[in-house]
Amino acid sequence: MSAVLSPVKTTATLQAEICPACGASSTQAGHAWKFVNARGETEWLRCNCCRSYFMDRGYSLENEVSHTQTMTWGDTEHGAQLNTFKQRMYKSILGQLQKHVQPEGKSLLDVGCSYGGFMEAAKDTGFSVCGFDIVPQAVDFVKAHGLSAECCGQIRDFRGSTRTFDVITVLDANIYWPDQASELSDIRNRLNDGGLLVMRVVDKSWLATVGAGLQRISPERGRKVLQRAVNDHRFSMPIGSLLGLLRKTGFHVISASPKGAVHSDDTSLTVKMAFGFGIALWQTMGVFLAPGAVVIAERSS
Repeated sequence: MSAVLSPVKTTATLQAEICPACGASSTQAGHAWKFVNARGETEWLRCNCCRSYFMDRGYSLENEVSHTQTMTWGDTEHGAQLNTFKQRMYKSILGQLQKHVQPEGKSLLDVGCSYGGFMEAAKDTGFSVCGFDIVPQAVDFVKAHGLSAECCGQIRDFRGSTRTFDVITVLDANIYWPDQASELSDIRNRLNDGGLLVMRVVDKSWLATVGAGLQRISPERGRKVLQRAVNDHRFSMPIGSLLGLLRKTGFHVISASPKGAVHSDDTSLTVKMAFGFGIALWQTMGVFLAPGAVVIAERSS
């Protein structure tokens, strides 16, 4: 029997009245571009507060589930294959995490657990793991492999455990949240004192800026760059703005770097080179031009 979504207002639509990246009013945003991506024709705004780009469309969990099921990572066959593909990233993140916490006897919640690849790796390391995801088939798959998981859309609706956690991980999931500021605050509330939040985040806002400018000169080329910059994401937030939001929502940022954020040994050479260049630029000049980063933050007292 398929898992059933928790009652989280699946038919209600959250209007795009705020920037989903920082929570600022959308009245403080200006038009950025309009183009067609995996979600159809979408219009995007740019927040004047956090400089993020975001899709000017209301959020419905029901629609988000349906959309995700059409993507590679939402399909059972291909989603399960990603568990193997992303082993490099899983091992790197767990290696970084173990510099700050010993896994034995520690609890870990994986937000947006997909088909459980990271949960399996974390369990093998010694963590007591559980997770949740919006896709019922993914949750069924995880549970069939002996792991604890629940189908829900946000951490405040997660009922699989009422306890707080030592570690909460969010790997490539925050880019789909309708209100990141609220979700980060709720995550903080589910962490033990001194607990750790680990995020693998996408930041191609710099590429989106290039695409937006190019679209004015060459619409077709601009569209292609924008598609690579935002994929099917709901927003694109600069890493500096994310770090500021983490501090604002009660976290102390321990580390943030593109290092360790490459998904796989089989990732394309072009992407690996982009990460290599981005790591060097971040470490020497503090300028972020990489496709993604790993962020570790501690719950502040």
